[in-house]
Amino acid sequence: MKELRTALTEQLKRPDGPTQELATLLRKVAREAHDGDIKPEQLIIIFKQLWNSLAESFRPQNADQYELVRQRLVTLCIRAYYAE
Repeated sequence: MKELRTALTEQLKRPDGPTQELATLLRKVAREAHDGDIKPEQLIIIFKQLWNSLAESFRPQNADQYELVRQRLVTLCIRAYYAE
């Protein structure tokens, strides 16, 4: 979680799109969640809570841009969770 928190913080500093580091980490987290029998809904809730708690401290000027990145990251999590 600490590694994910750090990567999300870096992502929030650059809201133009998912960083490669974060995308790789999310795939790893999703695979571990899948292997650990954590339901995808639980994974997404945890991710969104962490994202929202970090995003509050940044007070984004363009909230739509942050939301778009968050949606892309959620999609990445879901795809990684179900990847074979």
